[in-house]
Amino acid sequence: MGFNFKSFIGGMAGAGSQVLDERRAQADRDKVTREERQWQLATENRAAARAQKAKRASDAKALEEQIGTMVALGMPADTARAVAKNGKGAMTVAIGDLQYGRENGVNAASYYTMGQKGLLQGDPSKAIKAAEPAGLTIDSEGIRSMYGAVDEDYTSHNEQIRAITNKQFNLTPEDPAYIKLEEQRQALYTDIGAIAKAKDTSGEDDGRKFTEGTVRATIGSEVNRQLQLSGMSYDLEKQIIVGLEGKRLEANIANLKAVNNLRTGTQSLNDPLMNDSITALEVDSKKNLRMKAATMIRENPELKTQSTIPAADYVKDDFESSLTVGQLIRIPDAKSPTGDKLVMYMGVPGMEYLDVFNNE
Repeated sequence: MGFNFKSFIGGMAGAGSQVLDERRAQADRDKVTREERQWQLATENRAAARAQKAKRASDAKALEEQIGTMVALGMPADTARAVAKNGKGAMTVAIGDLQYGRENGVNAASYYTMGQKGLLQGDPSKAIKAAEPAGLTIDSEGIRSMYGAVDEDYTSHNEQIRAITNKQFNLTPEDPAYIKLEEQRQALYTDIGAIAKAKDTSGEDDGRKFTEGTVRATIGSEVNRQLQLSGMSYDLEKQIIVGLEGKRLEANIANLKAVNNLRTGTQSLNDPLMNDSITALEVDSKKNLRMKAATMIRENPELKTQSTIPAADYVKDDFESSLTVGQLIRIPDAKSPTGDKLVMYMGVPGMEYLDVFNNE
């Protein structure tokens, strides 16, 4: 049988033409797919931008309302805005002080003032740096005095609580002696509650139950207990954390665990100074953790745009066992315009997740 070279060439040309046609068709399909994907991404980005803009507008409105409340309660506008820079928690504390002062005939706004940074009090000859802006100053002593003196009926209990907490500082949480002392301390809280209930005949709270020293010792002891679990400790006299280097994340998580336990043990007694001091610890710790989150995102931008955890996985009982304290994840959130939010996992009962971008 002879070989037809022309037929062979013609067959090759036909096959080559078919391959080229298929490649062109595939290229057209790929182009359409890319364009569709780009259109989809552009649509999603526009929707996300609109949602973010709406959220910023909502947050700005809420912020202005909080600032307006402080101004309405007697605080100068510039001071109120300086307080607002410290977050929602700081505003909540300040509003509480202002409301308490108004109810009790005290100008609590006078405890929040704007002063020129760099000015040394008592030495007016010192020059003020012109570049330094006015800073917020909070008169903590004045605020404490506003809440009034502790009733004599609680004095003995306060002395015993301070003595117990001072002993606990030298013990570890696992020590049987520590546990026994803690039982005694909780019994004293119960007694204070019973006294308050017996004294209250009008349905209103009868004021302060803890002295400043008791508040400091109580909070310091619980913070120290939580810090010890991470190899740190709290110096009550200097009011500093010992062994903090390289463990700022763990220290702030320990503070929040302390907040949880302190509220469980003392909130029912409704002492204004104790409650405000615990809130201040919570506000400061969350602020520090958000700053930590911002640093993590700056160093690893992909954390901000990571995929949302599937809702089915998020509700599993063992979901949190797969997480690490301090880890940033995106979780479902029906209240968010985008349907999710970026959070830091804290592992603190009742405060498992910290919204990275909200000052709640």
